[in-house]
Amino acid sequence: MQCCDSIYYINGMVNISDKLLQQIVQFAKKCELSRVVLFGSRARGTNRERSDVDLAVTGKNVSDFQFMLEDEADSLLSFDVVDMESIISQKLKQNIEREGVCLYAEV
Repeated sequence: MQCCDSIYYINGMVNISDKLLQQIVQFAKKCELSRVVLFGSRARGTNRERSDVDLAVTGKNVSDFQFMLEDEADSLLSFDVVDMESIISQKLKQNIEREGVCLYAEV
C-alpha cells in the first residue's frame, strides 16, 4: 500500500470525483482520522459507475466519519467504511494492504 502526506493519486487519478475526494479529506480532518485508504474496485480501476466506495480508515472518530459521508457528501454512491483498528479478517486486511490507495494521511 502506498501512502501520502495529504492526497495520493494513482496514475494521476482515482476513480472518484475530485469533489468527493476533497470532501473525504475534509471529513477525515474533522474526525481526526490518521489515514484513509481507498480499496476495492475503485482502487483497482475495475469499478462500474455506481460501484460503492470502499474506505479503510484509522483514527479517533470513525463512526462520525461514516455518518458524515452518508449524510453530507455530495454523492449518491454508497460507502463501505472499515475501521482498521477493529477486528477484521486477515484476508480483508491483506487485500487492503495489497491494493489500497492512500487518499489521506495525517502529517
